[in-house]
Amino acid sequence: MKKFLVLLLSILLLAGIASAEEKDNDILGKPFPDFTATDTEGNTFTLSEVLKDHEAVLINFWATWCGPCRNEFPHLNEAFEKYRDRVAFIALSKEKKDTVEKIAEYRKANGLAFPMGRDEDLTLFKYLGGENSVPKTVVVDRFGNAAFLHNGVFTAADQVGRVLDTFLGDGYKETAVLDGIPQDTATRSYPVAAERAIYPDSGNCRKLILHMTTNPEPFTAYIVPDDSVRLRIEFTAEDPASSMIYADLYQGKPVNVLSLLDPERGVFVYEQEMYDASDEDRYVDICLYDDSDEEDPKMITVYLFRNEEDIGKMAEKMKADDAGELTWEYAEAEKTENAPQAYIVHVVDQDGKPVPEVSVNFCTDEACTPKESDENGLITFDGKPYKYHVQIIDVPEGYSCDESFEMYTTPVYSEWTLRIRKD
Repeated sequence: MKKFLVLLLSILLLAGIASAEEKDNDILGKPFPDFTATDTEGNTFTLSEVLKDHEAVLINFWATWCGPCRNEFPHLNEAFEKYRDRVAFIALSKEKKDTVEKIAEYRKANGLAFPMGRDEDLTLFKYLGGENSVPKTVVVDRFGNAAFLHNGVFTAADQVGRVLDTFLGDGYKETAVLDGIPQDTATRSYPVAAERAIYPDSGNCRKLILHMTTNPEPFTAYIVPDDSVRLRIEFTAEDPASSMIYADLYQGKPVNVLSLLDPERGVFVYEQEMYDASDEDRYVDICLYDDSDEEDPKMITVYLFRNEEDIGKMAEKMKADDAGELTWEYAEAEKTENAPQAYIVHVVDQDGKPVPEVSVNFCTDEACTPKESDENGLITFDGKPYKYHVQIIDVPEGYSCDESFEMYTTPVYSEWTLRIRKD
């Protein structure tokens, strides 16, 4: 079925294709060709000239027909607004049919601030070799050398920032090739759960179970009668938070789950658009997976339908395409028997390893209660449910945290991960 191919292609896009990347990486550490491009405003962008007053240059290759490119641009735009005084940005379309006028309309429609133009005759794109897909991003350092290449999308602005920070500052004295997006080591807290899950957080939805003869495991599904649904997303304390991806396959949109945190409620939520009557495929499939694991065995897929009739249409289409048979039944909604009976905090380092002897305060307006992580990095606090202000008091030698860090619990018992930095 078409959507299964979309899922496969999305994961391959995010994970990259190793052999192609090896060819691409032949350019790293070498002088990047000097080039001149004219942006949609008629300005001339010459690599050697912009490097005179910028510490690095980010070049993004894209096309107007590229859905992942469109989804990535807000993250690039946010990074551009933060780094524009130190890093020059330009996005060059590799599509011959993307005229300057068409690119200008696209830029305006999507509210993009950074310069955009064309890779005339695909000179630069051909130089990259290897993987021929877009989006593709290259960073040229202050010495004019290609120092970073990324095939696929950035799923958050802070990923772009971590890449750019590598090449900025007086400490960058010579070209240092970066072979991947740097690890997020900032002090961070986020809610975790007993298992991965995606389920409606709003609306009058009904849960059901799909059985497909082509898959030994059943799929969870929901009937969603509205135009959109707010979904709640959960993953476990063992999952690598920075690599957890929610894939909205209806819009071809991968999203870093950490960017979906609702800080007031302490939960991850996503406003999922539903299909309309004109869509060929009368369902939405979404998934949650670990982007760092190409064969993630715990990846979950959930289907959303408007009504029972559309489930029947999916079954008919599968049968007509010799894609197996589909049966289904209604199921009970999510149960909360596994809800924690205290505030549980897993203290870990950037590699996910537990950190003992971390002291924190659980504070109300009247008093603070100190707690310390045990040998397994666990803090358990069974005080009365409240929206506690949690502050880090002390970390053991060899570790550090951001001094300005603070977090708030939910007013009900919940489970969290608190990540600090191993120096």
